[in-house]
Amino acid sequence: MRVLQLCHKVPYPPADGGSIAMHQITEGLWKAGYEVKVIALNLKGCEICPEDIPNDYREKAAFEAHILDTRVKPVQAFLNLFTRQSYNVSRFYSKSIEKRLERTLQRETFDIIQLEGLYLTPYIPVIRKNSRAKLVYRSHNIEHFIWERMAKGAQNPFKGWYLRLLAARLKKYEMQAIHRVDALVAISPVDLAFFEKHGFQKPAIVAPVTMPKLFRLEEQPEVMIGTAFHLGSMDWRPNQEGIEWFLEEVWPLVVKQAPSMKFFLAGKRLPPRYFRYATRNVVVAGEVPSAVEFMADKQIMVVPLLSGGGMRVKIIEGMAAGKTIISTDIGAEGIGCTNGEHILLADEPARMAELIVKCQKDPAFAEKIGKAAVQFVEQNFSPESVMPGLIKFYEEMVENKALK
Repeated sequence: MRVLQLCHKVPYPPADGGSIAMHQITEGLWKAGYEVKVIALNLKGCEICPEDIPNDYREKAAFEAHILDTRVKPVQAFLNLFTRQSYNVSRFYSKSIEKRLERTLQRETFDIIQLEGLYLTPYIPVIRKNSRAKLVYRSHNIEHFIWERMAKGAQNPFKGWYLRLLAARLKKYEMQAIHRVDALVAISPVDLAFFEKHGFQKPAIVAPVTMPKLFRLEEQPEVMIGTAFHLGSMDWRPNQEGIEWFLEEVWPLVVKQAPSMKFFLAGKRLPPRYFRYATRNVVVAGEVPSAVEFMADKQIMVVPLLSGGGMRVKIIEGMAAGKTIISTDIGAEGIGCTNGEHILLADEPARMAELIVKCQKDPAFAEKIGKAAVQFVEQNFSPESVMPGLIKFYEEMVENKALK
């Protein structure tokens, strides 16, 4: 069976939630004996040099990466106001990339074409015109949820109006796009339930992100009690919004109760403005070479998301590493973990600060949560628990020639 995986960004190296989610599917299909070709958008501003990707991956994936500038341009954003198009989506369409995809589809035959996320759906017409493959939409998030939640949190009235406009257009597009594919692979049961509630009646399955191994070093360092950290892509708006809320509303309450505690902030493409938060109690590390090494000696992972959707892969990583995770309800959406058993949840600054301080004062309590999290990940997010169902889903879909 041949699969064409279209990715909204380069999935290698698998260093953030989106790339991990895409790469683990590729690996799982390879291990099942599938032939997988990967075509990715190589986004300007965070380009991956193809020469930095291992030769064996490039050859095995027949890898193609096409440069695309999706950065927001003020003039285009302004002119878009006078159209009915979703600016979020239109930035990912390129006529030249469409032509290259067309040539590939005319030259090669695939059984399944998988779109990794909503921003690949503008290419559905050229796919339908040039391929008879089953078209699968893999939903990483319910995209318009992210923008609706950011609009609710906007303090500037004009910004709030603009974000609501973007969210409304994106929702309309997203609700139409799901009906243009043959099948849906949702990243969480919550997302699948939403799509089915809104009329999706074609074949669908939940396939969460998989963690192929525990995120631990062979020689584990001693954990520094009283340390908290955040690790994530800091060019993603929900992460920016959440960490600013945490540093301004939550962390001062923590330091007031536990003056010796330290918070470490790390992530790719960290905007320079975050270095102003550096103090005796806040270490701004920026991009780190190894997520596993960065997490290893720290006690508490903080995921203070106020908006977003889908599933937070960094929480799964933190759980696999045995960290005590403290998150908002939104941050933990779609994972299926139990508050107080596998994770600690708080939406109010005072409650989140209280939980952080409790973990510092009662390390045994924090360690118990971390150990339960490891077991939870092993049972629910290992390749062995996820991939067989997905592979069976693909095979049945391909065998059903009438499916459209």
